[in-house]
Amino acid sequence: MEISDLNTHLAARLRDLRAERGLTLEALAERTGVSRSMISLIERGESSPTAAVLDRLSAGLGVTLASLFAAREDAGASPLARRADQRTWRDPSSGYVRRNLSAPGFPSPIELVEVILPAGGHVAYDTHSGNC
Repeated sequence: MEISDLNTHLAARLRDLRAERGLTLEALAERTGVSRSMISLIERGESSPTAAVLDRLSAGLGVTLASLFAAREDAGASPLARRADQRTWRDPSSGYVRRNLSAPGFPSPIELVEVILPAGGHVAYDTHSGNC
């Protein structure tokens, strides 16, 4: 999946999750410490967020970081995902690469990801992402 496709996916996923929770941009900004304008840029696919920003947004929405990259669950989805179909994302700040190994849309209690951190790389998370 290309970066622009992934940004489009993240934009839609964040918008949907925020709407499902009945949160305004301002309310999500207050919960996460991410500015309203940055959230708006991400939701329009005009900004490529860092891992730290995505972590704060996922925590504020009460979802896992992995779920931001996942497709909606589909009862007919296969548990297998070809490498070409696995979503890959690169953190624009640290250069770390994250690839979802779990099949998109397959309902599962776990999600597998591969993370490659460049030598000497560092990613600082401000929150403890997960189910809140």
